[in-house]
Amino acid sequence: MARHADLSRPGVWRELFAAALTLTDHLGKVLEQPRWTFGGGTVLMLRLDHRHSKDIDLFVPDPQYLGHLTPRLCDTAEALTHDYVEAAEYLKLLLPAGEIDVVVGEPLTDEPHEWVTYEGRRIAVETCAEIIAKKMYHRGQHARGRDLFDLCAVADGEPQAIDHARPFFARHGAAFLHSLKNSAYVEQEFQKIERIGYSRSFEECVALAELILA
Repeated sequence: MARHADLSRPGVWRELFAAALTLTDHLGKVLEQPRWTFGGGTVLMLRLDHRHSKDIDLFVPDPQYLGHLTPRLCDTAEALTHDYVEAAEYLKLLLPAGEIDVVVGEPLTDEPHEWVTYEGRRIAVETCAEIIAKKMYHRGQHARGRDLFDLCAVADGEPQAIDHARPFFARHGAAFLHSLKNSAYVEQEFQKIERIGYSRSFEECVALAELILA
């Protein structure tokens, strides 16, 4: 059974999410029925309670959204920070508490999100399947310790999500496994993860990833 995101969970993520919502509220003023979703590692934390995460990942369907959110052009964003990185497919806002990433990317899975009411807003919160599919499809060639940890936490906590995301593993699955076995940095990053309720070791996670991605 899919786990619902616990948006009542305390943590630094709430401060960053409040800032992100000022941006999405701005989108509602300049675009007709803007589409965006809340995903990434922090949503996995809210669903699985597996590791600490605070940064906010928002996904939008079109690069034009970034022009409405960059501090270079948007007073609402400029009020949050002057420190940012802007590219063709993403916008990274650097705040004292952490980062807000706005990434261009259409949904991959058939049921990519659930609707959640939060502080009077209807928010599309991405499913575990959608989050893992995006991680593996878009950046799986560059294995990261937290991506391995997230993959295995989803496999153990919500195995049906792996089945839904599996079609998007083929693109970089072999490269992901190769990186796990040939990069000491991945294990070093893995060991620094601030765990909450998930305890598999690096070796156990590599073995599980081999089963998932084989």
